[in-house]
Amino acid sequence: MKKSHLITLLVIAIVVGIAGTFFELSQSAKWDESKAAATVLPNLAINDITKIKIRSAPASVALEKKDDKWTVADRNNYPADFSKIQDLMKTLWQLKIGQDMQIGPSQLGRLKVLAPGQGDDSGIEIDLLGNKDHEITSLIIGKSVDRTDAATGAAASGRFIYNPAVKDHVYLVSESFYSIDPVTPGAWLDKTFISPGELTEVDQTPWTNNPGWKIERKDPKAEWQLDGLQPGETLDKTFAEGLSSFSPTFLDVRPSTVSSDESGLKDPFKVTIKTVDGFTYNFLLGKQGPDKTRYAQFTVNADLQTTRLPEANEKPDEKKAKDEAFKQKLASLKEQLQKEKSFENWVYLVPDYVLQQLLKRRDEIITKASPTPSPTPSPAPSPTPVPIPSPSPTATPEPTVAASPAPSPAAESSPAPTESPGPTASPIASPAQ
Repeated sequence: MKKSHLITLLVIAIVVGIAGTFFELSQSAKWDESKAAATVLPNLAINDITKIKIRSAPASVALEKKDDKWTVADRNNYPADFSKIQDLMKTLWQLKIGQDMQIGPSQLGRLKVLAPGQGDDSGIEIDLLGNKDHEITSLIIGKSVDRTDAATGAAASGRFIYNPAVKDHVYLVSESFYSIDPVTPGAWLDKTFISPGELTEVDQTPWTNNPGWKIERKDPKAEWQLDGLQPGETLDKTFAEGLSSFSPTFLDVRPSTVSSDESGLKDPFKVTIKTVDGFTYNFLLGKQGPDKTRYAQFTVNADLQTTRLPEANEKPDEKKAKDEAFKQKLASLKEQLQKEKSFENWVYLVPDYVLQQLLKRRDEIITKASPTPSPTPSPAPSPTPVPIPSPSPTATPEPTVAASPAPSPAAESSPAPTESPGPTASPIASPAQ
């Protein structure tokens, strides 16, 4: 059998299987169109809800109202994103039934509306609780469905919903519930965070094989200057411009008591940041965390200017307006300080890209001028060889024998004197240097 024929048969089998499943459901279920437009949770006491538990087979999250403020209980009661909770409760309160299917317990798994922990076909359970954990209602969010709207013909999506209090009924609704799927505690945290604004100083303390660095500027319009800049070094302008403002965010939190073995904050990397408005942030950066994050903690203080110095020749109306603006800004800065101080009680998992600039080594934020190569000297011309004269040979005279009487046996003849050698040639002078 050809491969193309095999693929075609496989596709047909899948289509037939899906069609058979929904045909079986339609045969075993009674579709009650009279309940169309009715709500899944009629008379929901939404104002009585003080706790929301959301759980799936692999994860769970508990949201709890404390002192009229919603928190994430799984994160040491860190402030929760109230707008997200409000949207969820509004959705549940207005959740309308698209189709009401009456089915038996054996078919709950096909629609993935079994309670978490009851196998691979379980869904996401939402429990709504009141004071003293009084149970208000529960829902199980099941399988997603892509369908075509009968009225408009447009493509639409929805989910199967099961209310355990209403036996043998499963509802098809138009809501996708993407905000709770998957169940992630960090997704419910209020991501409002510190907002340092324009910076005037960043000081990185020395660390392993790095001397650290400090850059500063007088005001936002001035250029950044690097302390200890050496001759031939230039501060990288792109790097400096990237630190002109700093607006960090985070993905998740841990309590301040988190183990230093996990966070690496026992021996942290330190960076101090100062802002135009007089705020000072002391950051402690630890180990790498999950999902390309790093553990971080900080403290914040502020030296706020409490009085305004009038400018020369200010008119009364102008002075009054500027005084009022200064007063409002001071109040806003005090409120900011109080709010940001409350963030000191947790350890944050901050994305790596947020801290990338602060972690750069000194040799990564400067450029060094390339040395100008010295001109290569032309080689000196070779000296013209000077012939070396050969020395005159020394004449060796023939001995002259003087006529003399025959010597006596005891007498010796004296040798004739030898002629002195000729003059020795002078050495060759070295070429001029």
